[in-house]
Amino acid sequence: MTASTSKRGPMILAWALSVLLLIALAGTTIAVVALRKQDADKSERSAAMKSARQMGLDFTTYDYQTWDADSKRVVDDSTGQFKQEFQDGIATVKADVATNKATSKGDVKEAAVVSNDKDSAQVLLIVNAVVTNTTAPTGVERRYRIKLDMVREKDHWLTADLQVVG
Repeated sequence: MTASTSKRGPMILAWALSVLLLIALAGTTIAVVALRKQDADKSERSAAMKSARQMGLDFTTYDYQTWDADSKRVVDDSTGQFKQEFQDGIATVKADVATNKATSKGDVKEAAVVSNDKDSAQVLLIVNAVVTNTTAPTGVERRYRIKLDMVREKDHWLTADLQVVG
């Protein structure tokens, strides 16, 4: 074996190990990026669901004595057409709620994100509420299925649409 042949073996081994190390680093980097994206997606999904649950609770919880504060919570967490429609109806609903001395205490039983991306989500809720008024002073339990379209504006999830679907 010549001197050049004896030096070539360790150089080939060093080169091969360097290539394997680069492949391992690339694979690790890809895995870390994928995990971070998965964590970000999970975080966005969780934040959208948390905001939707709160809206479901706020929308189904009110008292004729605190209607202004109760309806303000819904307005504050809304945007777009839903916000405008809700604001437009506040005075009429307030009159009905006051006349009937109505209260409602909502309780979100189930929530599921149907679809989401970084700036929007659709969430379904099942909400039970005990409603009292002049004709039902002891309360009547009602069950609502609510679909919410959520949008993210400046790191806050807001309700862009709310539909009682059953």
